[in-house]
Amino acid sequence: MKINLKKTSVRLAALGLATAISLSGALVVSANENPTQKTVAQNQELYAGTYKKLSASEALADKAVKAAIDNVYAQFPETKSYEISAYQDVVSKGEYDKYVIRLEKDSKNFFHFAIDSKTGNLSYTIQSLDAATVLSYPNVKPGVDKFYASHPEAKSYVISSANIVDNFVGKFSRYNLTFTGKDPKQFITIGIDAKTGEIIPTKKQEL
Repeated sequence: MKINLKKTSVRLAALGLATAISLSGALVVSANENPTQKTVAQNQELYAGTYKKLSASEALADKAVKAAIDNVYAQFPETKSYEISAYQDVVSKGEYDKYVIRLEKDSKNFFHFAIDSKTGNLSYTIQSLDAATVLSYPNVKPGVDKFYASHPEAKSYVISSANIVDNFVGKFSRYNLTFTGKDPKQFITIGIDAKTGEIIPTKKQEL
């Protein structure tokens, strides 16, 4: 199994599971949208109406999960100390990702990935990047320059968080950057196409 990780110096940072999946382009089915949800007991603690939380040992029993985590550990040794959170698809019968795995140290150090139900390969990875050095990554600065050109008032904002999504099913890669003002309630999150540097707006607040 091959993990298409960035070869540059990457620092992993936090992103909520729901946000991570939506940014990756993976399909999340809510309880209202999933007709089979009613057949699953509530005490299974389903995430997004489809995924059940597993223990780390249960997830690692799957060879595809074990191989993927070993690959991450080999390229990012610091993640060996990270806590493993795992979620398994127990509703869609192979229609979506079989597993969603989170490796996390704290709110600013993480790596997420998902295992495709049909192929056993990775469907996406999400890595956080060091906000202080993210402008050095390919096509980030051109994208940020375009953002500033259209939102000059944001030039006083600082990049407070950054991550990159590689979606192997959808065949796209994107950076997600959050710019925050002096007031933490003032922020804007944008997406930048990792191949072209084009802007993909995602979330805006009080700008």
